[in-house]
Amino acid sequence: MKVFKSLIATVLLTATISAGAFAQCKIIAIVKTANWCSVCKANGERAIAALHENNKDGTYQFVMNDISSPETAKKSAPEIEKLGLTQAMEPYMATGVVYLFDAQTKKPINQLIMALSNEDIARAMAYFKQGK
Repeated sequence: MKVFKSLIATVLLTATISAGAFAQCKIIAIVKTANWCSVCKANGERAIAALHENNKDGTYQFVMNDISSPETAKKSAPEIEKLGLTQAMEPYMATGVVYLFDAQTKKPINQLIMALSNEDIARAMAYFKQGK
């Protein structure tokens, strides 16, 4: 759990301090998670590590959307709002999912389930990157 929290903090910090990266990224990946989500508990650390491992060129910009509690959801909201994705995220309720959006148009591209294997995450990320 400590490692998962550390990874989440790293992702949040990276997203916060690298505003310039948003200009370079082509796909915004909103990682919707919660501490009560069984998929997140079982796969979160591994999936987040796989996401980062397959993003060495910076095509994807990751933003954590932690809805564990009203407080964590409130902390997640400003970054999503800053990206112009608040309304786009409204229909997406499931946790344990990474929601992909085109960074320019803000239109949904697809979704990745955190329960996918590392290999499937890598293949999916490469596939979606090709379209950008």
